[in-house]
Amino acid sequence: MPAIAEICAFSTEAANIALNAGAFRIELCDAPEKDGISPPESWFRQIPAHYHAQLAVMVRPRGGSFCMSGSEVEIMEQEIVRLRTQKQAGALVFGLLTPESEIDEPACQHLLKAAGELLCVFHRAFDFVPNPEKSLQTLIDLGFKRLLCSLPLPDLIKLSHIADGRITIMPGGGVRSHNVQDFLDAGFTEIHSSARAGGLLPDSNELKHIIAACKGSSSF
Repeated sequence: MPAIAEICAFSTEAANIALNAGAFRIELCDAPEKDGISPPESWFRQIPAHYHAQLAVMVRPRGGSFCMSGSEVEIMEQEIVRLRTQKQAGALVFGLLTPESEIDEPACQHLLKAAGELLCVFHRAFDFVPNPEKSLQTLIDLGFKRLLCSLPLPDLIKLSHIADGRITIMPGGGVRSHNVQDFLDAGFTEIHSSARAGGLLPDSNELKHIIAACKGSSSF
């Protein structure tokens, strides 16, 4: 079966390039220097509406710590409600930790409720938790459907076995054309990459190779 290629886009131009190249899904976020924050609302008018269902949208009001204040959680809730009611996203991407780097269960639960039926993805804040196996079960219990994670491949394989289909483990962070097949051969069905080669926009050769690999083709 083909795997899903999700391309991280840090601008509307990058999103449109990746979608036109055949990417199955886009993670839309701003400010790569901050490891991704929420994209401006104006961006959604620059991406054709028929593509909005293919957008996994970052919900993160600032860079830095993944420990959010009450007012920051309120900002995230308002953004989630807007994305849901205006049908600007097919999935939401967020992650909240406590000062001890554990999953912030009450805050996550609050945002999951605001998301309604929208699929929710816990992002690479997970890379900082002290006990990945315990935290994975927490995400499953909360109702997250996908985990974006950049732990080493052996750790990702272990998490995938523990998940046993209850949540999708999606490798991301450093996935490029030269190593994407390693993740596919390990059985991962969704792959996340910015497909960049130094600039802010996806590199055309990286895009073609990653998408072709996910579709099970070596021709690109």
